[in-house]
Amino acid sequence: MTPTGWLLIYLVLAAVVVFLAIKLSNYVDLLDKKTKLSGALLGGILLAAVTSLPELFTSLTGTLRGNNQMVLGNILGSDFFDIIIFGVIYLLFFKKLVTEKKLGKVHYFTSFFTFAMIIAITLAAFVFEKQGWLLGYFNPMSLAIIAIYVVSVWKTPKMEEKEKEEDKSKLTVKTIWILFAICSVLIIGASIAVTLVTEKVISPDEGFGFGATFGGSLFLGVATSLPEVTATISLCKKKNFDAAYGDILGSCVFNIIILTIADALSFNSATHIYAIDTSSFLLLIGTVFALLLTVISIIFIRSNKSKIDVKSRVILYGIGVLLIGSYIAYLILSNSGLTIKF
Repeated sequence: MTPTGWLLIYLVLAAVVVFLAIKLSNYVDLLDKKTKLSGALLGGILLAAVTSLPELFTSLTGTLRGNNQMVLGNILGSDFFDIIIFGVIYLLFFKKLVTEKKLGKVHYFTSFFTFAMIIAITLAAFVFEKQGWLLGYFNPMSLAIIAIYVVSVWKTPKMEEKEKEEDKSKLTVKTIWILFAICSVLIIGASIAVTLVTEKVISPDEGFGFGATFGGSLFLGVATSLPEVTATISLCKKKNFDAAYGDILGSCVFNIIILTIADALSFNSATHIYAIDTSSFLLLIGTVFALLLTVISIIFIRSNKSKIDVKSRVILYGIGVLLIGSYIAYLILSNSGLTIKF
């Protein structure tokens, strides 16, 4: 098959993932209205875990096929791309976001845990990997990442008191859970298919010949982040910003824990999971920068007191442009021939 043919299949599978993600976001919004489960739990853990299933299964498939270099690019690319979604929110949903202002303090904690995990990845790559401080093929910093994730789940509020909202859906809670589970299983299948097709798209023999890390961050990173993008936009349209923010930040945390699973299964690969190259280094820098901007924006939104004025427009629109611009800058630098020796 020609590279164009594989690309068309890739786009079809991506559309399927988008459709399923929209369904999942609708079910989460219904659960938010019909139960006392907190928005942080529904968005930050439940929806985040499900919309991160593509990253999980694409990464594990890549690892079991001995393609570890794609895994790090996939995870870091997905996290970077996920955070860029905040830029879209600020540009498209500015008025709704500022006037609703339903963002919980839990997003501060989730941002902190994401920072801690990125620091752990940096130590794993530049200290433990470079010095050879490994347990066989397993990097000890994977254990630190697991510990951070456990604490983040423990700190997430599980229940909350809610104002009664109008609910026009006739679906029962049990039915919603069943439909949610079915869509989750379908996304798993689509995720595995996306992985296999992406390998064809970036292959030098059958595809366009992109590098493994850049190909993973662009094609897999974007495609597997489509659930977060569509679910988040769908939730924002429903003014459920707390669940939307929880989905993005929770997905970032869940994505990184995938590295530890891939690390444990990487026994058949000559390349370690945390082996850093120019593209993944740029992704680390970009993700940290984007996350810092996100924390600043959350602080501003929570303290803004629902004011729609010139100051709030300049700050949030500016952050939105910077977030999207940082991702464009990464794409340019990754294709500029820049090489950094580590």
